[in-house]
Amino acid sequence: MMTPPKDTGIRPPVAIWLCALTVLAACVRIVGINRGPWWDEIYFAVVSVRKPLWQIVTVFPGDNQHPLYSILARLSVVAFGEHIWSLRLPALVFGVAAIPALYLLTTAVATRMEALVSAGFLAVSYHHVWFSQNARGYTALAFFAVLATFFLVRGIQTGRRGAYLAYGVAAALGVYTHLTMAFLVASHVLIVAGLAFADWKKGAGWSQRKYALQGFLLGGGLTLLFYAPILFQVQNFFLHRPSSMRGISTPGWALREALRVLSLGLGTWAVLAGAALVAACGAWSYWKQSRLVFALFALPAVLTALGALAARGTMYPRFYFFLIGFAVVILVRGLFVIPRWIVPARAGLLTAILMAILLAGSCLSLARNYRYPKQDFAGAIGFIDQQKHAGDDVITVGAAIYPLREYYAKPWEGVEDVEKLRQICRQGPVWVLYTFPRYLEIGRPEINQVIKRDFELVRVFPGTVGDGDVYVGRYPRE
Repeated sequence: MMTPPKDTGIRPPVAIWLCALTVLAACVRIVGINRGPWWDEIYFAVVSVRKPLWQIVTVFPGDNQHPLYSILARLSVVAFGEHIWSLRLPALVFGVAAIPALYLLTTAVATRMEALVSAGFLAVSYHHVWFSQNARGYTALAFFAVLATFFLVRGIQTGRRGAYLAYGVAAALGVYTHLTMAFLVASHVLIVAGLAFADWKKGAGWSQRKYALQGFLLGGGLTLLFYAPILFQVQNFFLHRPSSMRGISTPGWALREALRVLSLGLGTWAVLAGAALVAACGAWSYWKQSRLVFALFALPAVLTALGALAARGTMYPRFYFFLIGFAVVILVRGLFVIPRWIVPARAGLLTAILMAILLAGSCLSLARNYRYPKQDFAGAIGFIDQQKHAGDDVITVGAAIYPLREYYAKPWEGVEDVEKLRQICRQGPVWVLYTFPRYLEIGRPEINQVIKRDFELVRVFPGTVGDGDVYVGRYPRE
């Protein structure tokens, strides 16, 4: 069972450090926030943010819709005009707010020093900075996951109704941001049910958990209220519209992509391997400290994996991003306990060295985030406009068709049939722009084969989205 720390208030020196970390988090997230958008952001802007507010709350176009974020992004665009930075502004705000929220959660289960270090790691985390500059609801989801877990922990520790009611509000806002939050709430229901069962076995009855039940009921009621205008649309989408990405976004691919992205965020594979070992030790420490705390951190990941596979059969690493706060807390615990196990007399020094290595890896990775946009469609468009001659045809294929047509308003033909592609090639010089080559290879193998065989790859425009580089090719080969 958890017991409340003796003093969870923020003392003045700690408050200064926490404010400094929050300001740092804001600064590193503002830099580069106006760089080029990627496919999901473009689709989101077109099908959601550009719609009137009443339509945003009453129409569910698909799982690319993050309702609460769509509302906030729409308000941002109305206030500041449509810019890439205004689309991303809510993500930045939630990303910065997560720093003090994670500090509060960590102080409820660990020491102030661990809480401060955890907040520092999150402030400069490559992945958290990247998502804080992504016009999607993932940083909001991560924020509400941390906040709801904090209120649940405080409710369990103090037994007060207020904490559980605050939990209900935070949980409902999280689920309204993205349905993935429901897996976190489900894990909390199972954990509290386990506590209630343990109370019952000891003859304590169920009364100690009545406030938790009220919190869950409040959260569920608010969630139904929020989703009421689109509830049946959501149900129909997940039950009757199988994902076209089922054979592409597989669990095996998701695992490989997650490892690649984690190594990118920490600098090298060696640092990733070391971080995994540190995190394993941190998880073991929490297991020994409190099975309850361990379950709060670990069970949501298990239920998310099971739920994602059951819902649409697809898997993406970003499904787990909302658990990044828990991962950081576990990692930081490992940094503190490993030195105590190995060299107790020099534990502080070794902890500082390990922290410096991981922080350096994360900070160095931020340079890539600032160097490239998420997807450089604008760079590729400018290059083609400069290089093509009068009479040259320009086409797009695969995933590039939608953003070039709907967002950048280019009059270039989108080709989805191999015979059409061959017909255009017979007419003379052709430029082609495409992205996500893996999706093109699996979804349009005939077109992909013609491009690989008959087109010369002229230029690649790098981006920070996995497999999201933008490719420019030319026919015939020179």
